[in-house]
Amino acid sequence: MDYQESAKELLNYLIIGERIGHIIQGNIAEIAKGELAVIIYLLDENNGASAREISQRFHINTSRVAAILNGLSKKGFIKRKEDPIDRRKIHVYITEKGKEYGETRRQDILNHVCELLIQLGENDAQEHIRIMKKISHICQRIS
Repeated sequence: MDYQESAKELLNYLIIGERIGHIIQGNIAEIAKGELAVIIYLLDENNGASAREISQRFHINTSRVAAILNGLSKKGFIKRKEDPIDRRKIHVYITEKGKEYGETRRQDILNHVCELLIQLGENDAQEHIRIMKKISHICQRIS
């Protein structure tokens, strides 16, 4: 196998994917970092997490967390509360509006990924998942 040629071919397909609008990657980026990621983190049994915990979970600095929380707060998706013992700490709680938004967006993204897997067919879908899992493990080891 010519790995250089294969790498070029893969990069070309990644660029094409980028050009056609992040059908999957854009959705994954949305759910992996940023406002939706924080909403889903809070939904998944982390309601009341501190800003520091959010920073550590997503490997982002505290100023980025503050910007995300400000945006979510303005939209009515979260409420911030001071820690009664340590007033320097802020805990973040999801609102009903935030829960509805988070669940809807998560389901939309799952539906997009599901449609992709259906279009691939059972064998190719399983192979795609197997390869992506392997790539993920390799990336974790080399980073």
